[in-house]
Amino acid sequence: MTSNRCQRCGLVNFAGTSECRRCKEPIAWGAAAASQPEFSSQPTFGGAGGDSYKPQQPFQVVPALPNYGAPAGGIVRPYEQTAKLRTGLATASLVLGILGMFSLGILVVGSLIGLVLGIRAVLKAKREPYVYGGKGVGIGGIATNSIALLSVIPVALIAAIAIPNLLMARQLANEAGAIGSLRRMATAESDYLGTLGRGRTFASMEELVAAGAIPRDSAIKNGYQFKIRLLDRNGEAAVPGVSDAVRFEAVATPITYGSTGKRSFYVSEEWIIRCADKRGREATRSDPDVDESFREDEPPFEQRVPVSGERQRRRT
Repeated sequence: MTSNRCQRCGLVNFAGTSECRRCKEPIAWGAAAASQPEFSSQPTFGGAGGDSYKPQQPFQVVPALPNYGAPAGGIVRPYEQTAKLRTGLATASLVLGILGMFSLGILVVGSLIGLVLGIRAVLKAKREPYVYGGKGVGIGGIATNSIALLSVIPVALIAAIAIPNLLMARQLANEAGAIGSLRRMATAESDYLGTLGRGRTFASMEELVAAGAIPRDSAIKNGYQFKIRLLDRNGEAAVPGVSDAVRFEAVATPITYGSTGKRSFYVSEEWIIRCADKRGREATRSDPDVDESFREDEPPFEQRVPVSGERQRRRT
């Protein structure tokens, strides 16, 4: 069986057919067929009474993926990162966290700032990954700053317990030093009365310092301020050259009440050191003596530690 191809639509027809079964175009056989042009790759459509030829659609071009990092007017290359991501917040958070672990959170404020920066860095890296990076560094900053803040808690508890005890110990030491200084002043006054005073007058602090009886820094010492007042027989202030200072008063008051000390001290020609909590004011002759003041703070008699014989005789 022979066949021939239609020069119009390209359909292969059986031999001897006078027209194309699709487009009804007459088919030339023999020499006439040889003189017909070859089949065109672009046939015409819509032949009368036949089906139109539908050529194959060309390949569709897949659009390139957007490249957010490509500069304006540059070549777009999908999956290629051309811009450097911002990691400043994450880096700053991590640096503050590392420093805070060795400096108590940089006084707490530094670690709080680092914690906020770390959280912002992680959130920005999630929302805008094509602009911000350093998510892992930000998480590290959050962790280190959290550890630095947690390390402040035990230190603060220890400080809350230790600082009041240290202040109390300092106050007690200053008060003991004030008692010792008043005793030296009273002893110096007694010696001055028997020597340079010729049994008639006591000395001022300047005179005691000039005589070498007390140190030059006796006015302010161990957190206390010391004063010596000279009195006549009537209890009034003695005027040098007019009346003899047959009486004296030496007082010690804390420079900063509650910090350098609480109790004020007093001693006179009676040679009894008195003390009381005067809230920074001077103690007076009417205040209790030191032994009675300390006795009020002692435990009950059955719990006391035995004292020396001299102090026991003085109490009785």
